[in-house]
Amino acid sequence: LYGIANDYFKLLLVSENDDIVSELKAVMEFVERSTGLKSDVQLINGGLWTMQNDFVASHPFSPDDYDKTSPLEQWKSQHPLGLQVIAQLESKTPLSKDAVRHSLDKAIAFLHESSPVWGSQKTKIQQYDDVGDGLVLVATWLEGTIIVLWDGREHVDVNMFAYDGLESQVEHFQKRFQMGTSLSTVLYDEHPRGFGRVVSYKHDFDPEVEPHWA
Repeated sequence: LYGIANDYFKLLLVSENDDIVSELKAVMEFVERSTGLKSDVQLINGGLWTMQNDFVASHPFSPDDYDKTSPLEQWKSQHPLGLQVIAQLESKTPLSKDAVRHSLDKAIAFLHESSPVWGSQKTKIQQYDDVGDGLVLVATWLEGTIIVLWDGREHVDVNMFAYDGLESQVEHFQKRFQMGTSLSTVLYDEHPRGFGRVVSYKHDFDPEVEPHWA
């Protein structure tokens, strides 16, 4: 932008010159000295590497050139214990407290019937619906939890955690939960949980095995 007080005009430039920044700075200084206008560079797009055919680096770097001490310490410090799944669902038709509760009941019933891990465990469901228009359902059992939050309109959040078995059952749980409704998944996230700065899934991590990059 060039201007004085509230009177200004915008100048747009396109250049393929590698030294455009230095030259732009020199031109801006010249314009300010000769006209009295003040300049303000608000945006520069670019900075892409120039194509160099048959380029050969002066010092190629390999993974062995980097210090892997800290990443390896972090890798060995982690203790994954379970899996957390967070899903956001949206409905095209109105929901109700009874409908959301029924969806959770039938999904949990299916897990007890189909999963050897959860089949022998008793699940307790607590319902909180005395504040606002929505609903909170908390399902707990010995090795996991499911929290369902309905906003009183068309949005439902499902937060699941389990020590074992969730990876193989979460897709079936979602299908059963959505069955008979117009709910569809709009966001889905998985997170390994534990302690020691966990980044690896429990089924992928073996503390006795060195990672390939170590």
